[in-house]
Amino acid sequence: MTADQNEPPLRRKRSLRRRMIVSLLSLGLLPLIITMAALYFEVNAYVTEIERLQPLSQIREQFISVGMQATFFFVLFGIVTTFLAWRMADQFLLPIFKIRRGAEIVARINLSHRIELDSGDELEDLALEFNHMAENLGTAYDELEGRVREATVTVQEERNRLATVLRTMVDGVIVANEAAETILMNPRARIILDLGYTSGIGSPLARIFPRDRLNFHLKRVRERWEQGRESVEEVLFPFQDEKLIKGSLSIVPGPKGERAGYLLVFQNLNSRKPEESLQEMQQLLRGPLATSRSLVEALQRHPDMPEQKRTAFLAAVTEEMNRLSSRVTAIDDAANAVQSSRWPAIASDARELLDDALLLVPEIPVRIEDTGARHPPVLVEPFSWVASLCSVLQWITQKSTGQPSISANLQVEDGSVVTSFRVTLPFPGNPAELEALEVSPVGEKSLPLGETVRCNRGELWTRSTHTYMEIRMALLQASATSETDQAGGLPDGEPEFYDFDLFLPRPVIERVDQLQANLGDLEYVVFDTETTGLRLSEGDKVISISGVRIRRGRMQNADIFHTLVNPGRLIPQESTLLHHIEDHMVADAPSIAQIYPQFTEFVGDSVLVAHNAAFDKKCLEMAAAEAGLPMIDNPFLDTLFLSYGIHERTEGHGLDAMAERMGITIEGRHTSLGDARATAQIFLGLISLLPGRGVRTLAEAKAFCDRNLLLRWQSSRF
Repeated sequence: MTADQNEPPLRRKRSLRRRMIVSLLSLGLLPLIITMAALYFEVNAYVTEIERLQPLSQIREQFISVGMQATFFFVLFGIVTTFLAWRMADQFLLPIFKIRRGAEIVARINLSHRIELDSGDELEDLALEFNHMAENLGTAYDELEGRVREATVTVQEERNRLATVLRTMVDGVIVANEAAETILMNPRARIILDLGYTSGIGSPLARIFPRDRLNFHLKRVRERWEQGRESVEEVLFPFQDEKLIKGSLSIVPGPKGERAGYLLVFQNLNSRKPEESLQEMQQLLRGPLATSRSLVEALQRHPDMPEQKRTAFLAAVTEEMNRLSSRVTAIDDAANAVQSSRWPAIASDARELLDDALLLVPEIPVRIEDTGARHPPVLVEPFSWVASLCSVLQWITQKSTGQPSISANLQVEDGSVVTSFRVTLPFPGNPAELEALEVSPVGEKSLPLGETVRCNRGELWTRSTHTYMEIRMALLQASATSETDQAGGLPDGEPEFYDFDLFLPRPVIERVDQLQANLGDLEYVVFDTETTGLRLSEGDKVISISGVRIRRGRMQNADIFHTLVNPGRLIPQESTLLHHIEDHMVADAPSIAQIYPQFTEFVGDSVLVAHNAAFDKKCLEMAAAEAGLPMIDNPFLDTLFLSYGIHERTEGHGLDAMAERMGITIEGRHTSLGDARATAQIFLGLISLLPGRGVRTLAEAKAFCDRNLLLRWQSSRF
């Protein structure tokens, strides 16, 4: 059972203060009521006695006068009693509230916190008992942690073995969870992908690899898994910088046989570029040319050379010319490779590829002429072929004046499988445009359709009759050729970073559902800024910004954003004394306009958290204005107002006071990264207390902050 499940519903709670006031009022009013009843009987007897002596009207006037006086004293007595009861209840309850707040901090945030109470009565003894209980609980926790450390030694040894294996592999290895987020990446993968010192842990695979191609392969491997087939997909990833990566993508099964994640193993195919071969060929040509020149000059100097020797010289010249010719051919092949390389092929089903293409363009109606015949597998890079088919269909639709009539079929012809699109005439499009038609998947370099087809060892041509035009795209059958794949070696790298906890399932929260999501299911970025001063409206600028990610209720120390910022002005000496950032330290730093897009990409859809968030939010608004970009519209939470609402009767809601209260050490105070990390730890402590206040969703947390902002503003007016 979780902590918030132990909390009783708020509607069942009764205010102790209200109960005490009612009790005190009852005790005070009971004697008064008895006195008033006795007085009533006495007055009634008195009236009966004097009715014989005085007229009734005079008696009534005297009775009314006495009644008004009694009512006045009754009301006055009630007011005085209520005031005294309130004061007594308040004085009695303050120590109880202090004990409750301290016990809450001990139970949920800081076990070393102690309740300090000097009331000189039984409540002080109660606080001491709470402190003794916390000490005993701390001892028990220490013993438990020792046992846990002993139990995890074996697990750590297994992780170390895994780390050693991955570090020495010649292939790049990436493991992702079900949400396609990186949870493990070995050093070779970072070197191949040129990630530098960035770990990449927690990043979506779509940020690392071309998105459209990646989603295509993920969909195929998931379908194979669901159909019970071999869930290994050969993949090829061409990048914008012309890097070409080939590997395999497979499913990682969970402990119960469910789909838990993905494994991607890959190599760099173009570690040796064709341009290098061209440069080497320049050196290789010089030998045959020099030898040929020497032989020809010798023949010219000795025109009367004996026939036998002349024949030998001519044979040598012929041999050198043949060498020269072969090397010129090699140069030509290398030059062609620079312009267009053949991609590694994978044996695939042509009909499946056609179906995949039609699913990607559902708005284009295509009739498939299915003969029922089975077609042999073809050699192709699947995604680029599907993208090419989609480009052809989109071109037909764009060039048609109305809704075109398109049919498709597959035929086996001379060792090839031909995919044909037939368009009923009249068709205004020019087939000559197809060769240069751009195929442009997201995240990849655009290629003409003709070159894409040739990279897949295919052919593209059209033919027409008096009733239709046909676009034909042929691929080699898998039995017609074979592939040999080579991969160059990779230098050694540093130990990998990984977070196996990302394997645990978590809900996928859309942006529109964020406000109704449970606080524990959300991802947060806690950030902080340092500036040249506190007067942003008068020209002070950001000089440092840092962000720390919180995922699954844990701070991700390997996933941070931190940079200095060039403010474009001098940093005042009084500011430098605080954060120790000097002018020379930011001289070569990027501007805030350059940093802002990177920061927004790091934040993504996460909830932003800051301490006294109004200041840091203003810094982001200024950054967005300088970058010419819209202001980030992610939800904000403020630890200042969370603390103000949770510990409303406690003094000190600054970062230092809150950290001391929660037992948090701030490493690097008044640095953006140090303050961001401390704020993240404080935030985790605060949200653990929110369910006890009936706050469980992001919308309720925002309303909680807004309510306490209003209360603080109202109290500041008095």
